[in-house]
Formats: sequence, C-alpha cells, structure tokens
Amino acid sequence: MINSSEEQVMMKDAARMQREIQAEPDNHYLGLAVQSGLQRGLNRSKRAAMMKGSVFGLAAAAMIAVLLFIIPVLHDKQQSTAKSEPLNWGVLEPFREFNAYDINSATFDSAVRNDYVQLLDRGVETEGYMVTLNAVTADENRIILIYTAETAGDQEIYGFSSSRMIDVQTGSQLTRNGGIGAHAKINGEDNYHKYYGKSVFELDRSKPFPMRLEADFQIASVDPGKMDDPKTGTIMADIHYSPRIKVTFDLDQNFKKAGTKVIHPDAAFWLAGHEVVLSQVELSPLMIRARFALKNEAENTWEVRRKIFEAGSGKIVAENSNSTVELPLLSAVGTDNGFEEVFASTLLDDPESLVLEFTSRTGNSQSVTEFDLLK
Repeated sequence: MINSSEEQVMMKDAARMQREIQAEPDNHYLGLAVQSGLQRGLNRSKRAAMMKGSVFGLAAAAMIAVLLFIIPVLHDKQQSTAKSEPLNWGVLEPFREFNAYDINSATFDSAVRNDYVQLLDRGVETEGYMVTLNAVTADENRIILIYTAETAGDQEIYGFSSSRMIDVQTGSQLTRNGGIGAHAKINGEDNYHKYYGKSVFELDRSKPFPMRLEADFQIASVDPGKMDDPKTGTIMADIHYSPRIKVTFDLDQNFKKAGTKVIHPDAAFWLAGHEVVLSQVELSPLMIRARFALKNEAENTWEVRRKIFEAGSGKIVAENSNSTVELPLLSAVGTDNGFEEVFASTLLDDPESLVLEFTSRTGNSQSVTEFDLLK
C-alpha cells in the first residue's frame, strides 16, 4: 500500500524509467550519464557502493534498482574468509580475477567449483565488434552469464551500454539485476580492445523454465587513445555504439533440477522498537532470499515500514569443516508488510552451517540476531 505522495511520484517515475529502458534507449540513459560528467577512476573502471535502504524506502529502492540497471558498475573486491584450496577454472581461468571483484563472487565461484556451469563459446561479429558468450549458470530464480566483447584496432571499448536477455519461446525480456564489467589485462595493463562482462537476470520459478535464450548487447566505444584521456566519459560526442549484437543459445535443462527450498522460520525479534518476524527464506544454488514482516498488522504503515527497513541489514555465514564464507547482502527492497533481502549463495558446497546474522542499529549501538537456516 502506497501512502505518501512522494512515494507515489517516485514509484511512477521508476515505472516510467523501467518501461523506457525496456523499450530501447539504453543509449539515451548512457548519454545522460555521460553528460552529467561521471568521472572515470584511475584504473578506468566505474565503481559504486552497494546501498541498502533510503529515506523513501520501497520507491527509492525501485529507483536505485533502475539506476543500477542503467549504469553497470565494478564493485570493490570483497574480502572472504574462505580457506579452500585454489581451483583450476580451466577455459574460464581468465575470468577468475575478474569475478573476484564482484560483490557476488562467491556464488559463481561455488558454481565453478561444483561443475555447475554450462560452457558456451558462441560468438557473433558485426562491423568490427564481436561478442562471445563464454559460460552460463542458472537455477529456478536467476541466470548468471559471462561474456566477452572485442574490437578491431580502430576502436577502444568503453563498456557495454546495454545487456539484455530474451526468452525466445515466450518473447519476454528478463529483468537484469546487476552485473560488472572490466577490461582484460595484458602484463597488468588494461587491454582496451577486450572487455569482460557478467550479468545477472531474474527468473520467475512459477513460469516454465526457459529453453532457448537470446543475449542482446550493444557496445560503447571510443577512438584510439581516448581511453587514456581523463575527459573520456564526460563528452557524449566521443562515444560510439555498435549495432545490436544478438547471440542465441540453448540453456541446459538440468539447471532446473536443483530446485528451491522454502522454509518458514517464523522467528520474531525486535527492530527499531517493532516486533518483526523472519517469515520466509528461499534457498537455491544462486541466491538466498529472506523475507521479514511486521508481526503486528496494526503497525503496518509506510512510516513504520521505512523505519524498520533502514534500521538494520543481514549477512549470511556459511561454514564447512575447512572453510568459512561470508555471503554478502546483494539487494534489499521494501514489501507491503516489511522488506526482503537477497544474498549470495554457496548452497552447492553443501555447507554444514548456514547462519543469517541480522545487525540492528539504534543510534551508536547495534545488536546481532542469529537465525540458523539449516534447522
């Protein structure tokens, strides 16, 4: 239920932006980003901090999701306490370091470790631009795609201006929910003619599992020498775009066999002066989703939902006999009776312990409530 006029306006704006994005003009929004003077970092990688919560709760979360869809970002490398032996990634070895910079690195690393990856090696070239689909992994809830862009010597790659996925059977476009991109390296230096990408797309497990998919890209590039120009990224006229490049592939149907385990802990705790219940947790190979709801329905107002949404956040700790991995919060959004949080997953590693640690903050103090997700 939307109660405030500000929330209504922001929700309408978010919906409008999402419709326009899905209709076509990723270039338009990249152009707006260029015109606004987004600064490139010293290593030429765009970075952003993951945010949870805002003064406008659900509506702002929707706006943030739209902005993250528009502008791909490379997150700072996450620290992991895992102590497992080094793994040979085989033909995917060039992506090992690239994946490590993703906040969701643990999920794909677990997929590789458990041979839960479909190798693709399917490429399409047009007008000097080439995209190769390298690998994909999936479950009932999401798809993670790894791919590479390459250009001839007359263009340097700035990044992907658009990355989409279409279910060929239904014609529907899947929702993209994050991703990263970075140049390949040659002797430690950026190779401006080769660019790695990783995108996450959402699936609705109540619908048929997709059989054939079409990945649809557009590459943004600049003239030779421009990538070393500090002003690149602030002048719209410098950016060139490839034709749309479409690559189809058949998705391995074995991915859907993993399924999703749904549990209902119904565990109550206090958050910002209100009793909240961990009502449901969904566990699958590529994500863990936790849903929190107000216990007292009479307290279900916009102000209270915003208050509890901003009052804390969780992380999940997965343990085996020889490793401990912290699974970070990937996204959070308000719901009609509380909020939900989505985390990375290493369920394929069959953890012996899986604990959700929710940190509540009040002023300068904080407390941690633990939920055992394997009981």
